[in-house]
Amino acid sequence: MSEFKLPPLKKPKRGEAPKLNDTGLLSKRTVKQVESYLPIILTRVKAGQDMEKVVRDIGTHAGVEPDMVAKYVQAVIKAGSTQAASGGSLL
Repeated sequence: MSEFKLPPLKKPKRGEAPKLNDTGLLSKRTVKQVESYLPIILTRVKAGQDMEKVVRDIGTHAGVEPDMVAKYVQAVIKAGSTQAASGGSLL
């Protein structure tokens, strides 16, 4: 999964509200709600769709806040990068 490098979420310009609110840490419940959408997320992002739109759409479908979807994707990428760097299998 390390081939899916996602850009960081855009920081708001001075005076603008943040694009995604930070609703806290990922919970097991959130992971469970979002994990089945991972193939869809990766396919859409790889196809060039805007990450912010993807996380908002998936958040709506999964019943979680969009920032939780973004955090989940970042955690999956980080876990994949760590395993690849250590020579472990991603399966």
